[in-house]
Amino acid sequence: TATPGAEPGPTATPAAPTEPPKPDEARHAQQIEQRFADIQARKDHFYVLGVPQDATRDHVKSAFLSLAKVFHPDRLPPTLPHLAQKITSVFEGIREAYEVLYDDARRKAYIQNLQAQQSLPRAPPSQGSSSSSSRPAPGRPESSPDDLYKMGEVYFRKRDFLTASDHYERAYALDPKATYLAARAWAIYMDPSRKADMAKAKQMMADAVRTDPNCDRAHYQLGVIARVEGDMDRAERHFRDAVRSNSKHLEANQELRLIDMRKKNPPKKGGFFR
Repeated sequence: TATPGAEPGPTATPAAPTEPPKPDEARHAQQIEQRFADIQARKDHFYVLGVPQDATRDHVKSAFLSLAKVFHPDRLPPTLPHLAQKITSVFEGIREAYEVLYDDARRKAYIQNLQAQQSLPRAPPSQGSSSSSSRPAPGRPESSPDDLYKMGEVYFRKRDFLTASDHYERAYALDPKATYLAARAWAIYMDPSRKADMAKAKQMMADAVRTDPNCDRAHYQLGVIARVEGDMDRAERHFRDAVRSNSKHLEANQELRLIDMRKKNPPKKGGFFR
């Protein structure tokens, strides 16, 4: 489900404030600090949005939009540049809560996860420490693998490949699905700063296919790589495997249509098909 409102762009290094914050801006700063503390404490999504578990979708959307008016990074006053990173983290937490709770199927799975976590026996606190920061809060032990994967997709679309890779890796550690491994491999492959790891990324995609021959994501990615490398026979095989695994795979179907068009109208000089 698409999140209402614009996504915040990359946060630039803030400049020093030119004047002290006004009283209302000081209150805004306190709100950001408190919300950031809630996010760091892994408060559950219902707490973050301030809605009950049976809230309607309209209620969830209204709560999100109200919070976005306060905590969207674009709302940060120029007198509070030191809070730029924190307000970005706060908004990402609010947006994640919205995306889970607005989707009925994801909300149902999330509630089941909450209930399962709350039913687990509590571990005794460590000696010499009264802090609970080392123990995840109920409902968000590490976030669910699916939530981590979905957040990885958000960061990938923003071209934050390093953060995306981290989310995919954490999802895979909790649930070793081939799709999560393939996603992490793609984030590595697409990261301009990790060109030295491209061979490793391709091997990870191959491992994903070996683990699950029906992993359409890995097949599609390997097809794209083969196309870029000029091996159109191998590319076509992977695209067809992707469609065989998932007949609704839009990008793989588009690639196959282009391949068929090239076969019917081959280039006169050179080209992919001879």
